[in-house]
Amino acid sequence: MSLLVHKSKQGIIGEIAVLLSAVCFAMTSILFKTAYTLDLSPVQILALQSWIASSLLLFYGLFFNRKIFFISKRNSLLLVLQGLVGSLGTSILYAYALFFLPVSMATLLLYLYPVLVMGAGVVFLHKKVSLKEIIALLFTLAGTTLASGIFSGVNGIPLMGILLGIASAVAYTSFNLIGEVALQEVSPFTAMCYSQWFSSLGLMLYLRGNLFQIPWSSPEVWKIGIALATIASIFPFYLIMFGIKKIGSDRAAILSTFELPIAFILAALILREIPSLVQWAGGGFVLAGIILLNWRSTDEYEQTY
Repeated sequence: MSLLVHKSKQGIIGEIAVLLSAVCFAMTSILFKTAYTLDLSPVQILALQSWIASSLLLFYGLFFNRKIFFISKRNSLLLVLQGLVGSLGTSILYAYALFFLPVSMATLLLYLYPVLVMGAGVVFLHKKVSLKEIIALLFTLAGTTLASGIFSGVNGIPLMGILLGIASAVAYTSFNLIGEVALQEVSPFTAMCYSQWFSSLGLMLYLRGNLFQIPWSSPEVWKIGIALATIASIFPFYLIMFGIKKIGSDRAAILSTFELPIAFILAALILREIPSLVQWAGGGFVLAGIILLNWRSTDEYEQTY
């Protein structure tokens, strides 16, 4: 019984970590929209966010946690892939989607990824999915569909923005699945650090070292950069990696759809992007899926953990 209680507590801690990461990711959309008002391009915003976050993590590793630099060749290759494809790919695609789309629509398309994570987990990782998880996934899928505004007569949505949003979901799926494999041998903090470092390296190669493309002399740029580096990079990526280690990528993917209703609320309060009643209903379906997923008996905890 004590072992069961311990495992249940670990699962709850993992779930809380994923929900907190979703709140941070919801704030990311608001910060990106704010950064656009400073006449920064999507790539400049990403570079600002990534380079400051990487510098903070490198400083911490060198002076306080040097053991993170000693990992196996296999794990380093996995984390290179996660950083370049999962982290950098998701960030670039999502940033450009936000350039074309409202926050609610861009977030919706990104959070189609739980379907992809669950399907890929069954195919590639040979995971078993419970009936309750399937029903919860259907709730969140119905919620994201309603939230898209398809049934509310939303017009004028650029096709390029939709394609970028779907591509960001595919990239984030790879981030979660690669992370679950890597976390079998490395800590969430180590995985997050390497993912961030390789993402930053990819951006440097993309910009060919043109650091001066960013107006570093502007105090406002530094303020938004530090906010992005912490709220949009270090905190959410560590929390999601921690949560995946505790509860697995499929459950973490469904729980992380909590970002959708939070993004709606923040967009309405801060950006005055007011979703329709149907879109709010979609957010309600997402919350219902999350509640259903966590409505578990003692027997179910024994089977899961």
